[in-house]
Amino acid sequence: MVIETILFDLDGTLLDSAPLVRRILNRMREDRGRGPLPLSCYRQWISLGAAELAGRAMEAEVQDVPVLVKEFRRLYHELPTPTDTLFPGAAETVAALAATGIRLGICSNKPEHLCRKVLLETGLCDHFGAVVGGDTVSQTKPNREPLDYALKTLSAAAPSTILVGDSTVDQRAARAAGLPFVFFTAGYNDGVDADAADWRIEAVAQVLDIVNRSRGHRTQFLGA
Repeated sequence: MVIETILFDLDGTLLDSAPLVRRILNRMREDRGRGPLPLSCYRQWISLGAAELAGRAMEAEVQDVPVLVKEFRRLYHELPTPTDTLFPGAAETVAALAATGIRLGICSNKPEHLCRKVLLETGLCDHFGAVVGGDTVSQTKPNREPLDYALKTLSAAAPSTILVGDSTVDQRAARAAGLPFVFFTAGYNDGVDADAADWRIEAVAQVLDIVNRSRGHRTQFLGA
């Protein structure tokens, strides 16, 4: 296949949001007289979604979770996204892909307005023709609906599209939509079946190598 479209997950794939998440939720814990939790806890909870993340972080009862999620998202919106939140090479890779005419989309379970905020504050927003968040359509990943919606928005075809992500949610969504899956191993791996991934990469820049190899070219990123 010749790759013409790439859908990216956001958290754990293009950006490492765990430090900011830790800052917010530890602040919420402090407001309630609780001590901070280590970054390692937040890294393993992020891919579970906001409800699980907030619930576990706050050791909350099920009925209290919606209010906590609302507070968490409000604080997330109020705090600026540090530019160093991006994984190394992410900004350069996205810009290079866009410059070659590759259609780019975001498929995240984070609310769309927060996705757009993050993309704007990290300088990536102009490169993405589709931004699909957890509230953009009726279903979230691992359902295929967000991916299908992104492809429709981009006027793209599934046979020439790949999905880059870091979690089992991404892997299952790719499988449901019939898209090849690129597993970003430096993200928040929550048990991805690495052997079942079509590609495994350790750096975002290696996506360029995958694209160029699909076009019969060679690049500097992975060598020969």
